[in-house]
Amino acid sequence: MIWIVADSAQELKTDRDHGLIVAPLGIIANGEPMPENFTSEDFYNTQQQKGVTLTTSQVSPAVYMDIFEDLLKNPEDEIIVISLASTLSGSYNSARLAKTSVDENRIHLIDSQNISFPMMLLVQEALDLRKQGKSAKEIVDILEEDKKKVRLLGLVPTLEYLKRGGRISAATAAIGELAGIKPILTLEEGKVAVPLKVRGMKKAYNSMARLAKEWDIDLDRPVIFGYTGLDPQPSKTLKEAFESQLETTFNCDDLEGCYVLATHTGPEGAVVGFFVK
Repeated sequence: MIWIVADSAQELKTDRDHGLIVAPLGIIANGEPMPENFTSEDFYNTQQQKGVTLTTSQVSPAVYMDIFEDLLKNPEDEIIVISLASTLSGSYNSARLAKTSVDENRIHLIDSQNISFPMMLLVQEALDLRKQGKSAKEIVDILEEDKKKVRLLGLVPTLEYLKRGGRISAATAAIGELAGIKPILTLEEGKVAVPLKVRGMKKAYNSMARLAKEWDIDLDRPVIFGYTGLDPQPSKTLKEAFESQLETTFNCDDLEGCYVLATHTGPEGAVVGFFVK
């Protein structure tokens, strides 16, 4: 069995029957862990309370060790770990440390260099490749190439949450406070970047679609649209902009972004993940 292990900085959940295990990053509110099994309503209500700051904590080496030891009970078993960008979290390093303690040869690590939907695309691809009968080495080799081709584009009404979490500077965050200016976000080499700034929400949505076109989005591969918050409308609006600009139709659901993403972006965001050619 080739097990796929990912952390919760992407949207898929543990599905042991299909060989997927998700290691949770902690969500911390003012230094205290959020209660187990909290809902989306709990999360966003807490995030918007005055004086409350949400942060995330990495998956610990001990948690990964427990997962690895549980999954490698049979000598033919192997594990492929797909982690949140190592530039954003220590979870990758935790997995590396656990690997050295458990089994150097049967555990394979991939730094996705991304978060959320692009990372989810890589996890889905790993599951598909395994279903096709690929070996662990073949899957890792393919994903190491494809992680260079996944892209994230996001739009949020405020950069305040990214500033609080130290993901962007106060100077960059100030851009978002200018009247009508909407920064479009992405990750470059695992770090938050602002490739484009436009005036007005409608133009921002259309600009995201044009940027994806300029980057040579691969429409023959999966595209995932999503949102942060309790209202999926930002995702629907973004999808409509992509359909108009790219002259195609996307038959996919609007997915709620993971809590790790939402911790740093806040609610009312629109996000898309895709491959480029």
